[in-house]
Amino acid sequence: MSQRKSDQMTATQTPDSRYKGLYTAAAVAALVQLGCVLMTLIVVSSLGGEPSTPNEYFTVLQEDRLAGILRLDLASMINVSLFSVTIFAVYAALRRDKIYAALATALVFVGVALALSTHSAFSMIYLNDQYAAATTAAQREQLTAAAQAVIATDWWHSTGGFMAGLFLQGGTAFISILMLRGKRFSKWTAYAGLLSNGLDFVHVLVGLVAPDAGNFVLAIGGMFYLLWYPLLGWDFYRLRRRAARPGD
Repeated sequence: MSQRKSDQMTATQTPDSRYKGLYTAAAVAALVQLGCVLMTLIVVSSLGGEPSTPNEYFTVLQEDRLAGILRLDLASMINVSLFSVTIFAVYAALRRDKIYAALATALVFVGVALALSTHSAFSMIYLNDQYAAATTAAQREQLTAAAQAVIATDWWHSTGGFMAGLFLQGGTAFISILMLRGKRFSKWTAYAGLLSNGLDFVHVLVGLVAPDAGNFVLAIGGMFYLLWYPLLGWDFYRLRRRAARPGD
């Protein structure tokens, strides 16, 4: 009877066949995340980084709206949001460590939620439009003060942003360690994930007391993201191909 059930399962569905679509989506998401990192590097090197003062935000958005929007770090927002796909797919693949993988995935999802809730791009676009339409100095002063408040509560400066970094990078570094324990992902993928997200996690902590040192650590970790995303995407592609094979 048990053998018959096993044969029926093999004939209709392997244990991983349910996740073929998820692995496909995760492979695409990982490549999009790679594109986001490359886009961020291009924007920073050609247009400049994200503005740091209300007047700078208003100036770049009014001089060239498209260039200004690109400098609002929207690529990073897309990158972070896609962790909800890639890390969930990693969780689905890590059958051996489901409990620990669930904990790491939960940390990542909390980090994603905090990061997206503290991103300032759309708030600054709205305030810029209001500032451009203002007719009095008093109105412009109020909008400048509001923009300064948004900057103080964004994902680079707020408590929520700080915790987002700890949860997101900490959870992803943890799940990279779990990759090393199993055989579903290559060791290269696991090590690249551990270095990129681990150094990013260190950057969050070090940056609190030594911003320049934190930025240096982030720059090093950022280079490993260029390796991690394509490796992760390739592993998801392999998992998708193997998903229909009996006994995998």
